Amino acid sequence: MFKNKQKGFSLIELLIVVAIMGILSAIVLGSLGTAREKARDARRIMDVKDMSKILVEHSDNGDNALTGCTLADALASTCTYNTHVDTDGDGVVETTELIFQDYADPSGQDGACDADSDSECDYSVSKKDGTAGVGTEDFQICFFLEFGSGDLEAGVHAIEGPIGRITECQ
Repeated sequence: MFKNKQKGFSLIELLIVVAIMGILSAIVLGSLGTAREKARDARRIMDVKDMSKILVEHSDNGDNALTGCTLADALASTCTYNTHVDTDGDGVVETTELIFQDYADPSGQDGACDADSDSECDYSVSKKDGTAGVGTEDFQICFFLEFGSGDLEAGVHAIEGPIGRITECQ
């Protein structure tokens, strides 16, 4: 009698395994998109809290105006803060600039956020009421959340100073 001594998988068995792997990879890749959105949102919240802390730290002498971002809803990356301090006691006043150029929305968007933004936008700075002339005590930093975080839904939000309360962007 003739016995089949070939060992291995049939074509149908291989196709079934490949199809199952394809389905599983599609599920995994689909869930990674949500994880990326959540990661960008976490980065946004961390960035605006850092910027808020920096401004509050420099408000020791009252509400000092920021320079470089004099318009309402100005890009945060254009803002600078000048301090005049005699650091070494020689009577010479040095100027130090605080620059927010290292803070940018992780999505890479160029347009500034405002109350009407409906998609990703870069961080913007204005007074709490949304007008120009932002200072170290009277400010809001607007940002966009893709997925939401905690109690915050997706959309435009703002962090207000000096308290650091997250509200709606004005």
